[in-house]
Amino acid sequence: MTDDSDRTGNGASLAGRRVLVTGGASGIGAATAATIIARGGRVAILDPDRPRGAGTVQRLGAGHAIYIAGDVTDEAAAEAALEAMARTWGGIDDLVNNAGTYDHGALLELSTERWRRVLDVNLMAPISISCAAVRRMPPGGAVVNVSSVLGQVIAPERGPYCISKAALISLTKLQAVEWAARKIRVNAIAPGYILNETTKSLMEAGSFAADAICRRTPLGRLGTEAEVAEGICFLLDPVRAAYVTGHVLEVNGGWAAYGYL
Repeated sequence: MTDDSDRTGNGASLAGRRVLVTGGASGIGAATAATIIARGGRVAILDPDRPRGAGTVQRLGAGHAIYIAGDVTDEAAAEAALEAMARTWGGIDDLVNNAGTYDHGALLELSTERWRRVLDVNLMAPISISCAAVRRMPPGGAVVNVSSVLGQVIAPERGPYCISKAALISLTKLQAVEWAARKIRVNAIAPGYILNETTKSLMEAGSFAADAICRRTPLGRLGTEAEVAEGICFLLDPVRAAYVTGHVLEVNGGWAAYGYL
């Protein structure tokens, strides 16, 4: 990780930062945790997957990361994570609301319960965790909400996911405006189609075709978790992103900009 940090010129840009990453046991969350540590920070992972969470912390190094088992929709679990950070490192500086879920189905087929589960994880949890974290953050802290390209455009039969991620972008702007007086920056990142375990399973299930996505993407490929992690860490950077708040950083290879067939 040191070599990568030196090569990209970011060095210890997050030196000493204490960051809570929800859903950090795998995927974009784990990649983000690794990048934060490569930049000199420390990471607390809140995730319900105990085996993966413990394994990720072991790979990252016990001195740099801690794991708290819990669901983001459980406010007690979020408080436990913040308390663990206070005991271990003396507090929290930054938050990455990465945990998310999805449900696919036509509007007329989706029950209220199915809507509620997605909204609870993708929207209500970031609301409650952000408020709890910001109350403890010193001035100069940052929050990054992980939205999606599908929070900016609509895909049929992806209603709960699209709506929750769009609402998360609106939440980001509200948080940025209200918490500026606290000297807390809040931004969102909107990844496009990223090659990971989730998208692989969706491709296998026939939910979408990777070749069609690549043809429609100006850069001609799916993104990587590491590329999203780099974007998140830029938004966390207290120097390079010091005047960036209320912004949505698109990491989608030009997918959202392309309006042709």
